[in-house]
Amino acid sequence: MATDKASFPWWPILAGLIIGLTGGLVYAWFINPVEWVNIAPDRLGVDDQREYILLVAEAYMQERDLERARSRLVALGVHDIGDLVGVQADSALLRGDPPSEVRALSTLAEALGANPLAAAVFSGTVIPTSEMTTSPAIAQPFETPTPTIEILETPTSPTPTPTPPIIIALELVDRTRLCRENENEGLLQIQVTDRYGNGLPGIEILVEWEEGQDRFYTGLKPAIDPGYADFAMSADQVYRVTLVGLSDPVEGISSEICQAPEGRDVIPSYELVFSPLD
Repeated sequence: MATDKASFPWWPILAGLIIGLTGGLVYAWFINPVEWVNIAPDRLGVDDQREYILLVAEAYMQERDLERARSRLVALGVHDIGDLVGVQADSALLRGDPPSEVRALSTLAEALGANPLAAAVFSGTVIPTSEMTTSPAIAQPFETPTPTIEILETPTSPTPTPTPPIIIALELVDRTRLCRENENEGLLQIQVTDRYGNGLPGIEILVEWEEGQDRFYTGLKPAIDPGYADFAMSADQVYRVTLVGLSDPVEGISSEICQAPEGRDVIPSYELVFSPLD
């Protein structure tokens, strides 16, 4: 009499393989993942390469060793490293990244021969420590020294950099309070110009109030004016504005609610204009 052959136990083996494979993946991915070390910069992902470039730029701000920075960036395997850093500087400016990061990227990009748009706001030049005699200060970023600046002692540096504009002091020349129902409601608008009315970018502004403070720069809205900056005020606060290292504080900027001509209660806006001392 014929007998049925015993079926092979496929299901237990298949289940064991699935459990083993799943357990191995969990262990390798989550419990004890591989940690890559000493990876060449050109093997990094895009985001990691951006972080690498920023670190190189920040190191250059401290070391001022252009050849070391160049060799670090060459490791990325990119042909034009200056343009690469310049593009990242402009992207950082448009994203509103911290000013210190934009300045570091702009400085390195300029040193490598690039011309990032961010350099119009954050000059990469450094004032030499040599004695200088200046005539009326006119801020025009990234121009080489003009006849109005006489250098009495040439700074010794392996990589000469252009002399930046020198601004000795600025004063408040106009202060206007507006109580209107419009898009500028509650806006503290600051305009910084040279003595000829040209906007000055890259001027650091400190706004202080009882609960805190904020720092920002002119030139972040070049479509309005290179010397323009603004700050959104909260209702019923008193603010103080200082151009860091360049002006005395402007006190008593009150955002107490006022009534617009249209009859609605609004936060007032202010227009502050600063210009060099005569």
